[in-house]
Amino acid sequence: MAIKSMKLENFTVFENIECEFTSAINIFIGENGTGKTHLLKVMYAFCCASLSHNPLMSELRSLFKSNPIIKEIFIRNTNKPAKLCMSVNGKEYIYDLSIFSPNTNKEDCVILEDIYSTFIPAKEMLSIYNITRIDERFDKELAIDKSLVNIIKKAQSMKLSDPPELAKKVASKLEAIIGGTVFIKQSDLTFWIRKTTGEEILFSMEAEGIRKFGLLWQLLMNGSLSSGSVLFWDDPEANINPKLIPVLVDVLMELAKNGVQLFLATHEFNLMQYLNLKKKDDDDVSFISFYKDNAGTVSVEIAEDYTYLEHNPIVEANIKMLKDDYEGVNHLWKECLL
Repeated sequence: MAIKSMKLENFTVFENIECEFTSAINIFIGENGTGKTHLLKVMYAFCCASLSHNPLMSELRSLFKSNPIIKEIFIRNTNKPAKLCMSVNGKEYIYDLSIFSPNTNKEDCVILEDIYSTFIPAKEMLSIYNITRIDERFDKELAIDKSLVNIIKKAQSMKLSDPPELAKKVASKLEAIIGGTVFIKQSDLTFWIRKTTGEEILFSMEAEGIRKFGLLWQLLMNGSLSSGSVLFWDDPEANINPKLIPVLVDVLMELAKNGVQLFLATHEFNLMQYLNLKKKDDDDVSFISFYKDNAGTVSVEIAEDYTYLEHNPIVEANIKMLKDDYEGVNHLWKECLL
């Protein structure tokens, strides 16, 4: 199952926005404050819509401005729109009666089934696994971002005895980077890396860039990333050496070819460029640019090739850097001639 499109009104920086998505790889780009992460989170929360307790959507609901109108997500290959926390003419259209008003008429509600999904935040979380226990004990007092807790719980799922076929296709690439495999000590649920040399290293003691590949390995091995699932990943390139970006892109494209729908928010030129370079004619990659107009309203622009976008802050920043570098070299050259 894949998310086909989304409509939002009066949500954080979005007054009225509609996005069409590919069933493979969708790349969100835009300056800070253009709503990329919020959009990833609200889509992820929607995918968990049928859960009896969905605190993430409760958090996000506060981000809708007064009098929210229609918010819809359409599921690919179906004609029926799924509504999430919608209010029209005084009627509430919600997906989970346990979260919102108990007085809502069931006839006015749309109850959804789960879309199997994973959200990976920009911050690596497995090294601070104890946050799940803190969240369970002090839930309302601390108000921890539930997406940070969810990824730890997802990764703590037991590794399958027989690795899924998708995992087998990319495991060797990931193991070459992390220098071994990931395992969990059941006594305290800590994450470790067992190196090919036999050495065991606590996850928090490993380089953060390597930990991100380790997380990906773990999610593949326990079946969290599988055909028909959706992966939301905020800043996948964070703390990863540019040398490893092409490997990351190879893994992401392999996931997409095997039925995983991906939504990635990035600020990295190399990631964007390698996706362009490595994709073939039958690969679906969509670049979705969010930008603010003169009035501060966020709009969206979509293209299958990032070079077709009129608004691309990543390219603009790189052009400026090259210009500044040229001017610096030119100034130094003139100084040498004096």
